[in-house]
Amino acid sequence: MAGAWNLLKRIGLRKIDEVKDSYQKGRQERVDRDLPLGIRIGGIVEIPEVDFILGGDNLKIKHPGSSNVVSSYGSYPVGDSRVHRFYLDAQDLIYILQIVTDRQKAVEECKLFMPYDEVYPDDWDFWLGERDGYIGYEIFQTQDGVQYFRVWGSDEASVVVEEDEQGNQITRIQPFEFIETIHLTPYGDQNETVKYDSMLYGRHVNENVDEYLIVSAVNEKDGASVQIMVGIELQPASIKVI
Repeated sequence: MAGAWNLLKRIGLRKIDEVKDSYQKGRQERVDRDLPLGIRIGGIVEIPEVDFILGGDNLKIKHPGSSNVVSSYGSYPVGDSRVHRFYLDAQDLIYILQIVTDRQKAVEECKLFMPYDEVYPDDWDFWLGERDGYIGYEIFQTQDGVQYFRVWGSDEASVVVEEDEQGNQITRIQPFEFIETIHLTPYGDQNETVKYDSMLYGRHVNENVDEYLIVSAVNEKDGASVQIMVGIELQPASIKVI
């Protein structure tokens, strides 16, 4: 990971004792009640290892290890669904367990993301330019040459079609904008608001495993950067919550 991701670093510096201190300050209602899989701030999440083994050395995301403490919880709406993001303190990194639920609170999607790279741009148009910003192109290539293909789609009206130097058509769509509220304690007394302009990409690692890559222009209170995270899909039933 290049650079210190300010928000994730702040989350990582928090200890479970701070969660307990928040409880001592007041016994108001928790903000992490009735969340997917019963996950809560201060709880422990154990991630299955089988897909990481199947992915082998070609998988960029690494298993977070066992007994990962939930440091914080964030969420934001997407249409009729809600994205829940649980920040896990794991091996000196903050992983994000992202679970999407529908209107009936049934789980639609479950992915685990790990920080991979961060850029502090001098030229924001390179990343977010309306016609040719890199976030939103149909292919995203990491610095080591691995290609990921755009997963999220859009209506035809927002698709920009261009030609590369060889005359091949390439498309770009605007990144999706999200505003996440992150609760740093179970009682809502310490919160952060973060704005993302994001696009999700994916690739087949092998016949057993797909890997995802989410690229985001991130604005938070300490500044702005482009953050790249790698991820893997998980079966919710395989996750152990303590």
